[in-house]
Amino acid sequence: MLALAAAVAGCSGGGSLPSGHPRSAGTPPPASRGTAGPAASRPSSRPLSVRVVLPARTLPAGSHMTARVVVRNLTGHALHLIGCAGFFQVALASRTYHPVVAWPACAQRLTIPAGRSSYRVRVWATYGECTQGPPQDGMLSCLPGGRMPPLPPGAYHAQFFQDRPLAAAPAAIAVRVTAPRRTR
Repeated sequence: MLALAAAVAGCSGGGSLPSGHPRSAGTPPPASRGTAGPAASRPSSRPLSVRVVLPARTLPAGSHMTARVVVRNLTGHALHLIGCAGFFQVALASRTYHPVVAWPACAQRLTIPAGRSSYRVRVWATYGECTQGPPQDGMLSCLPGGRMPPLPPGAYHAQFFQDRPLAAAPAAIAVRVTAPRRTR
């Protein structure tokens, strides 16, 4: 039986389930700062633009941080769309690990207001899927309680994903996954 991160994260939290649709909207070149997207000094010529803001550039394996997706809607009106829990996700990827993100299946009316808005997303330093039993087909076993296994320490990039093509994807942000925190 396969356990996806959607089962762990639930349908709340701004649409930040770290694991299904292969609708990646970005490529993984690392950025040099803690944000990705159009340069702050240069206004975007697109009617809808996004950037990702991370609170840190390091993350212990097995943990998460809350990032923000900042949307700039210059269409002059609110966008009313159907989705579930949110349109955006940010997941860690590397040269050898490419996450598959899942979108919850429900139909909610969601609004992206005109102007600037911000959406919280969780960025997990875990795999996005695991198996309930022995490893199979390259998938690791789930941890006790169905938790996702931690990513190995190393160089990753925070990659932006969207449920549907709403805006050009910002550049990925370099993130270092460190050894897991030890608890006493």
